[in-house]
Amino acid sequence: MAMSIVFLALQGNLLARHGYKLSQYLCGGQEKEAFDQLVELSEEGGGEGVLVEALYIIGRYDILEAVNAALHQFFKRERGGVEPDRKAMYFVCAGMAQEQADVLISRLRDWYSETGRPLEETFVRNLTEGNYHLRLGQLHQALLAEEQTSLASCLQPFILRSPSLPSASKLFPMNLPACQEDMYPLPTGYPHGLCVIINIKNFMKPRGMEDNFPLMERHGSDIDKERLTGTFKLFGFHVLHFDNPDHQQLHNYFRCLRMDARLAVVACLAVCLMTHGDENDHIYLHDRSCISITDLRKLCFSQALLNKPRLYFIQACRGEEALRPILLQQDNCTVTHAESDCLISAATVKGYTAVRSQTEGSWYITDLCQALQEYGHIIPIKSVLQKTRQSLKSRVGSMNSGFITQLSEEKVTLTRDVQLVRAEEEHFLEGIVILAQLELMEKLIEETQEEAFEDTLESGGSLESILSNLIARFELS
Repeated sequence: MAMSIVFLALQGNLLARHGYKLSQYLCGGQEKEAFDQLVELSEEGGGEGVLVEALYIIGRYDILEAVNAALHQFFKRERGGVEPDRKAMYFVCAGMAQEQADVLISRLRDWYSETGRPLEETFVRNLTEGNYHLRLGQLHQALLAEEQTSLASCLQPFILRSPSLPSASKLFPMNLPACQEDMYPLPTGYPHGLCVIINIKNFMKPRGMEDNFPLMERHGSDIDKERLTGTFKLFGFHVLHFDNPDHQQLHNYFRCLRMDARLAVVACLAVCLMTHGDENDHIYLHDRSCISITDLRKLCFSQALLNKPRLYFIQACRGEEALRPILLQQDNCTVTHAESDCLISAATVKGYTAVRSQTEGSWYITDLCQALQEYGHIIPIKSVLQKTRQSLKSRVGSMNSGFITQLSEEKVTLTRDVQLVRAEEEHFLEGIVILAQLELMEKLIEETQEEAFEDTLESGGSLESILSNLIARFELS
């Protein structure tokens, strides 16, 4: 983390002059000396804004919150920040495991390197004044040679402005992929993408004896909605909420959206759907009517979205309803898809339930948002979903006198990788505020639970009365 701050904060030739020395200070435990000098040098280079943005880029939001007032003032002023090519280099370094970095550096024969050292440190150690673009180009070609095309594409825009370099075929004689063909175009302005969150929490009463499918109120789905909102704002998405639509409202909404001029400028469409469903590939709307995921995808399509990635995240079960324990409910749904440039991620595999807590939201949305927040700006979306699946697999809960776990599943027809990019400071801060408020609410709920147990235990109550006390408090809150 400390080396990343040095790498990002030192602008221009300051990195070549002082970067490696400061990294050695940090390795030697001289953090105070290193950061004191870093502050002085950053003021000489790009002002305090560079340090603030460096912390923002590496995700040290805890430090940013400690200097919230100063950060807020920085966001309101136009000040120098981290150079775009340095941001791209950071994404490359952060996106590689140490073993991968060692293999990559071994291709660069004229670089001085030591096994096990951070890639940023090795890059800085081989800098001299005037050879920055040369080293950047060599690193880009090594990434292509290692078939790290997603990471190489981060550097590609800056290679085009660099001095002429030896061709990749001369340095590494092999057939290299064209990196830009392997990744959808990155966003060029705000908003980066459009995110539509459809949260169907309440359902109309049955219309007759034949309309007997159980559609309970989906407690806890508002938590999922806020968590998704804050997370997608971190990546510069404009977020739209659509709560409890019926069949006609859903069709009217997307008919208007298909003609929205914003679709022409966004790089990506994300649709998050949370509702009940059944084992016949149907999902239920507020008026108890049904629609398939395939039909929803068709509703979302517009000519303005041709060759742009469309991402669908479905929080729902995909099997028969199970007996629900207190504070847990279930949803149901299955998806199919057969057209290009789409990714549909379902909360669980076909035939099994997906867990949702009334007080904490669903397992899937929680783990998805956590993975996006930590890795979404570094690795492609398919890799983010793999990390989501790993987190889900490690969860174990209790239901119907037995243990349960969960595993997400994707249907992918993307032809290239989708790489999310963090939002500019103003929009990023909006996401941080939403997520911070959600975290505060969860802490208050946890304290309420503890108080409920303590009050009931002090009065000599049974386990039944403890649980009843908990439920009553949650209804009141």
